[in-house]
Amino acid sequence: MKSLEKSILWLALLGPLSLTAQQSMPPRQVDVAVGLHSYYIPAMGAHWNGPEPAVYAGVNQPINQKGTLGLSLRLGYSRGQYQGDALQAQLLFGVTPVIAQHLEVGVGLGIGYQFSFYPTQSFNRTEGQWVKGRRAKGVMQAPLQLSLGYRTVHFSKVGLTPYVAYQLQALFGYSPDLSPLPVSNALLGVKISPIQ
Repeated sequence: MKSLEKSILWLALLGPLSLTAQQSMPPRQVDVAVGLHSYYIPAMGAHWNGPEPAVYAGVNQPINQKGTLGLSLRLGYSRGQYQGDALQAQLLFGVTPVIAQHLEVGVGLGIGYQFSFYPTQSFNRTEGQWVKGRRAKGVMQAPLQLSLGYRTVHFSKVGLTPYVAYQLQALFGYSPDLSPLPVSNALLGVKISPIQ
């Protein structure tokens, strides 16, 4: 039964990608974004505290002819003075319909992995003694991204789609007391694609 489940999962993940080979799809896009992140959620009276810089870069592969559906693979770095710096990888499925001819409204949902580096030496209590812990910790993340962009500005032989985005992440396993730990990112980015 497990092999059948794996086969169904692979078909579900790779099925849309196989369509790109059969239809003429928009070209793959390079996606670059910079912004600010904070360990916070916009609810329950919480405040945006101590924002730190964040940078993302990756590729977006449209999976339909209009380019309104896509899969993005992104790598990111975020600075954290108190929680530590972090490296991350995300896989996002996005829906980006175009309204009013050029406005691109986007919603993306995905899964990711974050490697967080502690800013100071960590310690663990083992058999009544404090021993040095690891300097880094890996955690799973579930990102949700909302964006608004302008499709497309033509420049030389490339098309540019500038956008603003808000991404909310839930980090699982960061701390026994804070799971999931919310992270908010405010981003300014651009998607770059060759003009066909």
